Amino acid sequence: MTGPFRRRIPTWFPFSRILVSNLLDEFEQKLSSHFLVYFGKLLPLNYSYLDWLVIKLRPIRKQTALTYGLNSDYIKSEILMDTRIFVSFIQFLNYAQHLDFEIEYLGSTAYRKVVFKLRDFLQFQDPSFKPTNRYRLTKIKEFFQQLQTGIYFTSFSDARFQSLVLVPKVQFEKCPTQKFLIAKVWLVEELFYYNYPFYLPNIFQQKLTKYELEVRFKLFQVFTSVSIEKEIYLENFFKSYPSVLNNQQKTKIKKSFIELVKLLEEYHLIESKYKIISNGSLHHIQELTTRNISEGFLIYEKLSI
Repeated sequence: MTGPFRRRIPTWFPFSRILVSNLLDEFEQKLSSHFLVYFGKLLPLNYSYLDWLVIKLRPIRKQTALTYGLNSDYIKSEILMDTRIFVSFIQFLNYAQHLDFEIEYLGSTAYRKVVFKLRDFLQFQDPSFKPTNRYRLTKIKEFFQQLQTGIYFTSFSDARFQSLVLVPKVQFEKCPTQKFLIAKVWLVEELFYYNYPFYLPNIFQQKLTKYELEVRFKLFQVFTSVSIEKEIYLENFFKSYPSVLNNQQKTKIKKSFIELVKLLEEYHLIESKYKIISNGSLHHIQELTTRNISEGFLIYEKLSI
């Protein structure tokens, strides 16, 4: 870029130095982000016809670093598998990001081979885990064996992952000196370079009852949807629950939802505004209670840009 054109670039232009240096890829990326952020501040993002803008903004928004967090993709509304298995899969993807690895190929697809102690992953899932708990060790071994069946492909919205074998191979061996189990797992390498748009507190990092797990996963699932507006239909949740719930159990579930909403608010992930569903209509409310959320409620993602 020389001559008169170079002189015409205003000195106040925020990316003039990049443009003058002929760094066109960086210029395009920064300019695109600049205008996306501008439109994000200007337009009402809770409208469904602006979902395309929300999707573009999530990867570039300001996010608070969490000591323990979960990166997640947009999760489809129907999960055709056991909830506990799916949660463990999400946790394992986050755990595996910090392991040493080797790259191996199956055909033209690159896979990351990670090696780790099974008990270390269990302690990542639940810091209170004791290595002497043989039942938990057996269950986590079964989980890794199930990873090879391919049941996870339809649970992520990205078509690239749906067409790949995410976990083609799992092996176990005993450490001959210390008697602990070592796992070797092959995961598709592309998973580690994909830009996961959500970063949430690890609300699963403890031993959970059945209803606690279902409540936390439901909120996790709804929060990782495209829209800024997140809808929790409690009536539908109660109807689809695996067992019949009495009034006391329903109240506990409502309290659990409210506690999770407060947690998301503490992490500045949602706005301090809510709506409740009453007789099929939406109503603004100052506070969620076990009495006013019987049909359901809405929360709003805070997209800091």
